[in-house]
Amino acid sequence: MKKTKTDVPGVIAGTVLTGAATLWMLNDNGILPIEDLGPAAAVLLVAAGVIGLAASQRD
Repeated sequence: MKKTKTDVPGVIAGTVLTGAATLWMLNDNGILPIEDLGPAAAVLLVAAGVIGLAASQRD
């Protein structure tokens, strides 16, 4: 059986879009102000990337 490869461009695009949408929603609702986005942005983007990579593993 042929093994499929991970969709790296899709994971990167999904990570950026998911992270940006999450940061926008948190800022829009007043949960996380723009001034505090530096460290939080890094953590959210890494978490989204890990979830995206895990979800992209196909058998």
